[in-house]
Amino acid sequence: MARDAMWKRMALALLLTACGSNGAPDGDGPGGGGNTPGGQNPSGPPPPIQFGEPPSLEWRDDYSAFDEPFDTLDLARWRPSDGWANSGDFNAGWRADHAVVTDGRLDLILDTATCSTGGCSGRPYASGEVATQRYYGHGRYEVRMKPVRTPGTMTAFAITTGPAESTRSDAIDLAILGQNTKALRLNYITNGQRHDLGVNLPFDAADDFHTYGIEWTRDVIHWYVDDQRIHSETGYKGELPSVPGRVLVNFWPGNVGTTSSWMGRFTYPGSPLVVGVEQVRYGPAAPVELLESFDLPEQAALWVRTVGTGASLTARQSNQGHQGKSLYLDYNTSATAYAYTARTFSEPQDWTGVRYLNFWFRGYQTGNPFRVELRDNGPSADAAERFEYRFQDDFKGWKWVSVPLTSFTRRTDGQPAGAPEDGLTLSGVWGLAFQPLSGNNEAFIDDLELER
Repeated sequence: MARDAMWKRMALALLLTACGSNGAPDGDGPGGGGNTPGGQNPSGPPPPIQFGEPPSLEWRDDYSAFDEPFDTLDLARWRPSDGWANSGDFNAGWRADHAVVTDGRLDLILDTATCSTGGCSGRPYASGEVATQRYYGHGRYEVRMKPVRTPGTMTAFAITTGPAESTRSDAIDLAILGQNTKALRLNYITNGQRHDLGVNLPFDAADDFHTYGIEWTRDVIHWYVDDQRIHSETGYKGELPSVPGRVLVNFWPGNVGTTSSWMGRFTYPGSPLVVGVEQVRYGPAAPVELLESFDLPEQAALWVRTVGTGASLTARQSNQGHQGKSLYLDYNTSATAYAYTARTFSEPQDWTGVRYLNFWFRGYQTGNPFRVELRDNGPSADAAERFEYRFQDDFKGWKWVSVPLTSFTRRTDGQPAGAPEDGLTLSGVWGLAFQPLSGNNEAFIDDLELER
């Protein structure tokens, strides 16, 4: 079949699917997030899908980008799941020796190896999963893989995070069920609220390797197959996810008692089943620069404390980072007793074109207010104009904070003598500071990014 004809047929199949119940089975998705429904009714028309359109994001080669051909299993990038199991719907224990790189391919293996002697976390089967060591946000993702045509199994590719990572539950994924390898299961989760869709494919995915892609920005999620768009979501069903997650690929059998209605009934064929993965790739949606990771002691040492009478503040490197290490703050401040920690640049930095300041913040849901301050322009660091953005410690765990620089406002207090009053030009940034404005507790800051 000619490629154009194949994709015209696919577009018709997708439209027919969308006219029904959306083709989404109930039950756990690839990340095992539970059976939480979306709980929100669509308002207005669904987004235009523009079937067959190519990816809209170019591949960017920033610090977080990677292109994994699986010549080896790079343990600096990948973390094989080992010695544990997901919820009861997953009827296998994860085993690191079931995620094996051979001849430029990652094989995810499902079998009964050592399960009779307790080597499968109490499950009758062993299977393979790998996830990235780091967390990745808005951008373009691709996986080239070949699933298995066996009822009761699932092959999944996801960007996912949740309570196990001390974050809220956000995810985007695509999966292929072994009982129907001519269809894709698409899914996104925002703060535990789930939205599913099933779409048909113009081929049998188990016959050969194909490239499956996800594009994720603040405004839209696009899903692709072989560089052809198959579905889009703009949040009309519910808010899009925003928290960076681990990139994950896995293969697993369902529990006959809980998943047979939507995955089919799994029967082990007597020999190992193998899903092949040839490539996984990621590039950010916009140019991103890592300003501070806090992984080196000298990085944390650049943040200098200023403590007023009646306040206290500790600012030092901590091993408790969201990825790597972090800046630890132990504070006791009030409206009349101030303390802050600041990073001053030796020369003013040109941040022209920077749109967002991103960072991880770990708090304890105290409700305590914080200020992040930019020091912009002026004859010196001491005389730079001060701009602020305020946020609260309103979440227990790690929260992804993405601040539009347009949200910074000029401070009405604390402006040094000689500071200009010419607005936030970003042409000469002298530094930035974090300041707990009141309360007595601790907090952590990790991975400061500039996004253009």
